Amino acid sequence: MKKIYIYLIITLLLIVFPGISSAQKNPSGIDAITSGDLESYMSFLASPLLNGRGNGEPGLEIAQKYIVSQAKLLGLLPGNGNSYYQPYNISNHIIDPDKSMIQIIQKDHDTITTRMPLLQLVPTGPSDFTVDGEVVFAGYGLKLDKYGYDDFKNIETQDKILLVMNGAPTSEDGGKFISEETDWSSPLSIQIKLSDLLFSRAKAVLIVMDPKSDSESLEEQFPNSIISLKGEKPYILRLPGMPKMLFVHREIADALLKGTGYSLEILQKKIDSELKPHSFTIPDKKLKITEVTKTEEETMNNVAAYIEGSDPVLKNEYVIFSGHIDHIGISQRGTNPGADDDASGCAALLSIAETFQSLDKKPLRSILFLWVSGEEIGLLGSKSYVSNPLVPLKNTVVDLNMDMIGRIKGVADSTDENPMTGPDKVFVITDNQSKELSSIAKEVDKGSVLDFDYSLSGKDHPLQLFARSDHYNFVKKDIPVLFFTTGLHTDYHTPGDAIDKIDFKKMELVTRTMFQIGYIVANRKTRLIVDNPYSKW
Repeated sequence: MKKIYIYLIITLLLIVFPGISSAQKNPSGIDAITSGDLESYMSFLASPLLNGRGNGEPGLEIAQKYIVSQAKLLGLLPGNGNSYYQPYNISNHIIDPDKSMIQIIQKDHDTITTRMPLLQLVPTGPSDFTVDGEVVFAGYGLKLDKYGYDDFKNIETQDKILLVMNGAPTSEDGGKFISEETDWSSPLSIQIKLSDLLFSRAKAVLIVMDPKSDSESLEEQFPNSIISLKGEKPYILRLPGMPKMLFVHREIADALLKGTGYSLEILQKKIDSELKPHSFTIPDKKLKITEVTKTEEETMNNVAAYIEGSDPVLKNEYVIFSGHIDHIGISQRGTNPGADDDASGCAALLSIAETFQSLDKKPLRSILFLWVSGEEIGLLGSKSYVSNPLVPLKNTVVDLNMDMIGRIKGVADSTDENPMTGPDKVFVITDNQSKELSSIAKEVDKGSVLDFDYSLSGKDHPLQLFARSDHYNFVKKDIPVLFFTTGLHTDYHTPGDAIDKIDFKKMELVTRTMFQIGYIVANRKTRLIVDNPYSKW
């Protein structure tokens, strides 16, 4: 209840006193972008009071009100008629807890019905189905020829429902696995087992957390929904021949094993101590799983503001600067502030807007500033924007996107999965849609102390960063882009992504550099030529 009052107080302050946290100076030119202003903006956007700005949460709404208040203070024009908000609708496809169930059908006993939450792995996301059959306990669902271990040996799995534990055989204290090549403690290690489970030809696979783990279920750790724009069919990955795979609560396993003389804990101890499978068909019981989905709709918002160009003709063309205002909110590990991801980009947008406003003469083309939501749930805000643009896409010259631009490489940031840049370097991600845009970037790079690193660029790079932020939806509309990021640190999507780890001097360099590129494009007499459009790839 106290949190609600805090939200209301903050919201009222923003509405009544929209400039309370803005720097009170009006420098001209690129010097208007300062580390102090960036820190001021970020101090609010990454505040713990916003609880990580999760989509659909009050913290995100407060962050958007703050952006609007700053846009008004800077004199930016509302991007959607008289409003700074661009609403869009999403559909959240979830498992209906009232209609979905697991039933244990027992010989000579009453049927046990449970409605405990399910987490569906295959197909990806919730779906409607009913499956029933005999149940086979198959240990860890693992075959390791190197160690002579095979949970599938001497059991019939075709057309059965398999009950398997996550992980692999381990030492008594759970600290050492039979195979150290894989992190078996991760729920994602189930990927290693997929091929063996596929060849089992089972109807379904129920996965439970093993008793030595710290968890009895996973439904609170991972999203159990598919979110799409309203009216769009949700994308569900279906693997032909693959059994349905569900994470279920450990109580389901205990109920199935009751009366066999074993518990899941006893079976795990036997398997781990002997390093031998103890797989068997559970007698006198059948299982029926019914999953029913439902759809919930919600209205989301992007925030948009613009500066009108000074040329009577070219002002009808737009340079877009974009960043995403949402983050992942609160998880089991705590509040995820999202300072770098992407409060850094949102703060930079405000500083770039302030700089353009400080110019004695506005650029020839108009500048649109776009703070999108829904990035963390599938780039939905930017996808909605390009489907219903506030300015015609044919008049959109470029999208300059910024996402995570405030960090410097740390000691832990040394793997291929965590590429990071040092104090004088930034990743620029593109796929060279426009040679002219690439040339402008290279010229700015020459005159800057900041070096551009293009090593993560391209649609074929393993990390796929070219397709993982909001610029990608503009790419698909043949609009050239440059995406700036300082890299993927080990605090990504954790409570460690906090403001005290931001290097504001580096962030100032990145922001000034992006302003320069946008300024040059906005003042060109001719429009950028798109000589390598997505539509021809």
